[in-house]
Amino acid sequence: MRSRQNVIWRIIHTSAKMRVLIYFVLFALLITIFTVIFHGLYPAFEGKTVDWAQSLLFVIQTITTTGSLLAYHSDTIIILSTIMMLAGVIMIFMVIPLILTPYLVAVLRSGPARRTPHPLYHHTVIVGNGELSRALVESLSLSEKEVLIVEEDEKAARDLALRHLRRAFVLWGEYDDPQTWEQAWIKNADFVILCENERTTASIILGIRGITSARIISIVDKLSFDRYLRYAGAEYVLSPKQVTGRILARHAVLNPVGDTAPAIPGLDRLSINGEEYPEKNLRLIHIPVMPDSKATGKQLSGLDLYGQYGIIVPFIWKAGRFISQPDPSELIDATTSLFLFGRADAIRRAVHEELEVNREQIGHAVIAGFGDVGSAAYTEMIASGIACVVVDAKKYEVNEVVGNAESEEILNEARIGEARFCIVALNDDDVNIFTTLMARNLNPGIRILARANDPAAVEKLYRAGADYVALLPRIGGQTVGRIVLAGTITIIIDLPDGEIVALKQVTGHASLTVRIAEAKTGVRVLGIEGPGRITVSPPGTEVLREGDAVIVAGNTEQLKKFIRLF
Repeated sequence: MRSRQNVIWRIIHTSAKMRVLIYFVLFALLITIFTVIFHGLYPAFEGKTVDWAQSLLFVIQTITTTGSLLAYHSDTIIILSTIMMLAGVIMIFMVIPLILTPYLVAVLRSGPARRTPHPLYHHTVIVGNGELSRALVESLSLSEKEVLIVEEDEKAARDLALRHLRRAFVLWGEYDDPQTWEQAWIKNADFVILCENERTTASIILGIRGITSARIISIVDKLSFDRYLRYAGAEYVLSPKQVTGRILARHAVLNPVGDTAPAIPGLDRLSINGEEYPEKNLRLIHIPVMPDSKATGKQLSGLDLYGQYGIIVPFIWKAGRFISQPDPSELIDATTSLFLFGRADAIRRAVHEELEVNREQIGHAVIAGFGDVGSAAYTEMIASGIACVVVDAKKYEVNEVVGNAESEEILNEARIGEARFCIVALNDDDVNIFTTLMARNLNPGIRILARANDPAAVEKLYRAGADYVALLPRIGGQTVGRIVLAGTITIIIDLPDGEIVALKQVTGHASLTVRIAEAKTGVRVLGIEGPGRITVSPPGTEVLREGDAVIVAGNTEQLKKFIRLF
């Protein structure tokens, strides 16, 4: 008996519909009681007969305070009418806002869409919610193809729909319901990108791989699940943490080696390998300036990189600021990093002759945090010949100081005062901010490269003293964007100011000059690779011909125009 009462109590207290039903039942019961009382008292005190319909009408008019057509003079009926009015005020003007309004709001509020307004073809399906999904939508905005986000949580789906109102469709549905994937037109999709946890991802892949030929990309927290998800049916298994660690390290090394994920389009353009690829000879290499290099203390114009080596510097980092199209008078110091654009062999010569220092002069790097990000950075740094000291609370089989990275004593034990670089790679933004503050205070000349999980932490890390901050979800979105957009345009690098460096093949027979292409689209043409020619910083009169690979820099809207032009 008690168990049944508990069930009834839970139903009443958790169901909005049940509470509304109970309210109407009580209201109807109150009207019935007042009608019976009035039907008996009115003839006795007013001396007039009244039928049941008139009694009911009198009660309703009195409760709603609209006034009654029946006249009455006796004190008893006046008191009864007063009680009815008070009951009506309480029921209508107090109970309705408390009980009925939330239900009416829920009924009238538009829920997340359960289907798309029209069939989708060759679209990209993103599964899951979070900063990574937002970054993915931003990265895919270069494409004219439609994007659909599938989310099983109703509130999250509603928030996504409001956030991506003009950029993507949002579908609310259970992941294990075949109807969800039917409404997502999964059979027509080109890509499915999964941003859920590894178990949910595996379940989704096994549920959809028989009904779609789309290329499935799984974003995971740990790459140790790689083989299981590939076995389930994922073509790509990517970890933003691994990529973030490599990117942090590449802001420190002078000779970036080949990427460990060569299948991702565009990444080969960011490294200098021993092999030469004639069709991919132009590179954009990020090089930090060492204090004792020949370049330190000179202006950009004083280096004369274009005159000596045929390479240009389209962007620089300086003291935590990103500068596009730097002025030739910009002074180069130890806080400067150069983006060198040109032929791989020319960049290799320029680095060797202008920027390299003796290995002993580079010093060591302190890596705070040895999780997935820190270990990836460590591997990249060691491969480039830079000695590292790891600071982590756990013991690993590396050169390490075991302890808290927020401890001044521990950082001093890691010789932070002598270090050239500090990579701050812990999984807590607040800890990263404080560690950055301490590292900058203990060694004002150190180059600090930090990781951020939340966009709100990026500016704080720069204020704390970081020279470069890698936002993990954005890097994950950019990495996946390279794969999805490869058929349209090859993304080489996304820059902090919203600019993108990309490569586009010229198609069609219409020949345009560089000047006209730049005027029509707003992009900057950095270089051209064509049959029998490689040109860096081409003149405005240079003609873009069919088959040319053009490397340009511009924002999203400018690149969209460039894509449409060719």
